[in-house]
Amino acid sequence: MLVIPESEIRRHGPGRALAVCWRQWRAERRLTRRGVRFRDTDADAVAAAYAAMSEREFDAINGRQDWANWRTIPRALSGHVPDRPLRVLDLGCGAGSSTQVLAFYCPSGSHVTGYEIAEPLLAFARRRDYRHRDGNHARVDFVCQGITETFLQANGQPVPDGSVDLVNASGVVGHHLTPATFPGLRAELVRLLGPDGVALLDIGPTLRGEALRPLMTEAGFHYLGHHKSWFGDPTGEMAFSRINAQS
Repeated sequence: MLVIPESEIRRHGPGRALAVCWRQWRAERRLTRRGVRFRDTDADAVAAAYAAMSEREFDAINGRQDWANWRTIPRALSGHVPDRPLRVLDLGCGAGSSTQVLAFYCPSGSHVTGYEIAEPLLAFARRRDYRHRDGNHARVDFVCQGITETFLQANGQPVPDGSVDLVNASGVVGHHLTPATFPGLRAELVRLLGPDGVALLDIGPTLRGEALRPLMTEAGFHYLGHHKSWFGDPTGEMAFSRINAQS
């Protein structure tokens, strides 16, 4: 299994959490004054809000999430995925910050596809530099679509059944889905993940952990744990496997 030491996790990613939060607060205030509100569960409203942002504005309002991603994602990966090239889907990738973390920490040779409903954000994402920890370029591509639809490959064809090793969601499931809208995504997780596939799903104000966990276990997934960016993090990611980690 892939093992990522905590000492390595602490060496990478953005620092100065208070400065990140201050920048986010100021950006959200400016966007609100312009009538741009992105905290919504309606997919079209969310897409329109993100499309109205500049790259700098999105980076600012996503700053706290980016800070958390560099800590939460590797902790959720460690001990849960095989140490071999993985087929990875990154849901709600925005401008590519979570995709960058996955490209960095997933085993060398992995293929990561980022999904985002707002095309302007994908233009930002495609300009990023995606590298593995070994310094080599990572294999990354992107698809513009929502996360409750049938997932497509970059060539427009559906992602084959059972072909995915890892699905990651950092800031989209718990912030834009609800218990009523989540089953569409859950059906795709069942279809796509292989026998030892893993789903790392964020929790938040619209879909909390106490609601997400039974929704996943009802579909045959096994709960692996709740991983956070720091001990006081009210969100983080819950990890689920298609098989019992102890079997």
